[in-house]
Amino acid sequence: MTDPTVKWERRGHVALLTLNRSSALNAFDLDMMRAHRERLEEFADDDDLWVLVYTGEGRAFSAGVDVKGAAEFLEWDAQERLDLWVTPNSLGINKPSIAAVNGYAFGGGCELALGCDIRIAATDARFALTEVRLGAMPGGGGTQWLPRLLAAGDAYYMLLTGEAVDAEEALRMRLVQRVVPNEKLLATALDLAETICKNGQTAVRLVKEAVQLGAGLPIRDALMLEQICFQRARSLAGPEIEERIRLFAEQRAKKSKGDDKS
Repeated sequence: MTDPTVKWERRGHVALLTLNRSSALNAFDLDMMRAHRERLEEFADDDDLWVLVYTGEGRAFSAGVDVKGAAEFLEWDAQERLDLWVTPNSLGINKPSIAAVNGYAFGGGCELALGCDIRIAATDARFALTEVRLGAMPGGGGTQWLPRLLAAGDAYYMLLTGEAVDAEEALRMRLVQRVVPNEKLLATALDLAETICKNGQTAVRLVKEAVQLGAGLPIRDALMLEQICFQRARSLAGPEIEERIRLFAEQRAKKSKGDDKS
């Protein structure tokens, strides 16, 4: 039996999704798109999975859509493409996602990373939306996610030239949040996921909800949304909040006593 094109591992409360079509630079054919969507729906529906981490097998994160393996995809109508080509944030999943980007993240692969909440890049990572070089345009969210994440000029630079940016340039643009050596990429992403898992999960999900919904609102309405989410957190996680405050106070008191003895 051949390896699945989308590997799926559960590591405690963390889901690790590995794009596993390395012979095609992890480009998505139709079967891979369907398997990917199924895994995202599984992650969204499983209350015991709190954070999703992506990475790619081999020398690429993903080269995007396999034109040969998904030729008919390009001819479908808009809604059909939206239903099959998905990312965590295009599906509105209210749990954090992290892209651990190794090697090439081109076209749809770049858009998949953009559709996550946090991006960690290996030193060999390269990002590009190359569609304009083929006379086409991005169709997996690139024209919408990129201007929401970068300064307008940087977004236009990538979208209009199709040129690749390396990991350090991506960090300067704030396209990625960290750059690490290749051998530390997955461990860094998993450590970050575990850090998020240690926090109050009601708060984590409400923070993400407030950020996502607030981005489309005028600032006064967005501030009111934050207050509503704040009240929901107090209502849904009141006992947990009180316990965490108590433990924090105890730890601070112990630290103060230790400082007094030194």
